[in-house]
Amino acid sequence: MSGRQIVLSVCAVLAVVLLAGLGDINAASSDNHDWPQFRGVNRDGVSPETGLLNSWPESGPKEVWRVPIGEGYSAITIVGDRLYTMYGGKDGAEDVEFAAAFDAGTGKEVWRTKIGLKHETQFGTGPRATPLIDGDLVYVMGSRGDFAALKKSDGAVVWKLSIMEKFGAGQPYFGFSSSAILDNGQLLVETGGPEGKLFSGLDKVTGEVNWSAGDGATEPSYSSAIAIDVGGQRQFVSVTTKKLRGINALGKELWSYDWPEGETHASPVFIAPDRIFASGAEGVGGTLVRITFDGETYAATELWKTPFMRNHFSSSVVHGGHLFGFDNATLKAIAVADAKLAWAKRGLGKGSLMLADGHLLVLSDQGKLLLVEATPGKYVEKGTVQALEGRCWTAPTLSDGRLYLRNHTEMVGYDLNG
Repeated sequence: MSGRQIVLSVCAVLAVVLLAGLGDINAASSDNHDWPQFRGVNRDGVSPETGLLNSWPESGPKEVWRVPIGEGYSAITIVGDRLYTMYGGKDGAEDVEFAAAFDAGTGKEVWRTKIGLKHETQFGTGPRATPLIDGDLVYVMGSRGDFAALKKSDGAVVWKLSIMEKFGAGQPYFGFSSSAILDNGQLLVETGGPEGKLFSGLDKVTGEVNWSAGDGATEPSYSSAIAIDVGGQRQFVSVTTKKLRGINALGKELWSYDWPEGETHASPVFIAPDRIFASGAEGVGGTLVRITFDGETYAATELWKTPFMRNHFSSSVVHGGHLFGFDNATLKAIAVADAKLAWAKRGLGKGSLMLADGHLLVLSDQGKLLLVEATPGKYVEKGTVQALEGRCWTAPTLSDGRLYLRNHTEMVGYDLNG
């Protein structure tokens, strides 16, 4: 056997080992109704649920419950009959951030745990990252970089660390926002810091650091990574300072694409089998790249680039050969093949969305909830309701036919079962 054949054989074995650990990504969800992490089971903003209402009455879908909640942008995750999110509030005289669990049927708070002090900015205060549920644990990140593993049953702290203290990271202006991802028993966390570099792999049980790698960025970015399979290897894809890149389970960079400076908060979107759409706000725009593997090395090739489809804080979704998302303050549908505009809808501000049962569930930045057909033919609205008031920058969550929304003051559940 030649040296090259030996290397390829070893790579194949490693790929099998890594792929064997893929269960961790979805381990939190044995039921396809669960929504155990940021943007759902596959971190793509797409729900597999069907049988939902395909139109709404004039009054909107049935409201199940509505409860008060503190400020924050953390999205809602759900496993079984419990919801998990984070919010800001008071602990005595201190302004702090809590992770909390709620009963999915009633909205009643089951437990809450203080995670750290609240980070305040002119664009809103409170936690940004979304809880990740795996087995009996909930992993949470506060806006000041307090990262913790909590017991799912009662919120007790199993382990906790400070990203700034542990890795020497600087405080991002808008706060720590990246939501952790889990694979092969390991948490991938964007840590930043000159010593910890950019990414770190943490043991999910103990929180011990397995490795740290990257380009030594002082502050982590605001975008959250996704996990994909290309070229027979599991890899994490993220948009960070100056790079869209893929890294393996040991933190080794497999490929990269130069990324323009500017605000990039949205997560990349994987378009099977080998394409990545990434987008940023002011001055960045949208880009589609293809990831190739020649048996030895990976490469990223630009397929198209457009100054439009500027996802701000809300990522796009892909369906039927089209990307649906917010180009700054305009909801748009564009073709994956060439970025050609299919339709556009103004008046919703910098909203957010998800995809379920052939429809978009769209939440405007002022709390208007809409049901829209996920079709490139034309914009077709099938229902609307004023779900919340004030600033709404948190994407919807769907589980077992119920839609969950939140803003800085309220959380609400709607029944969408057909």
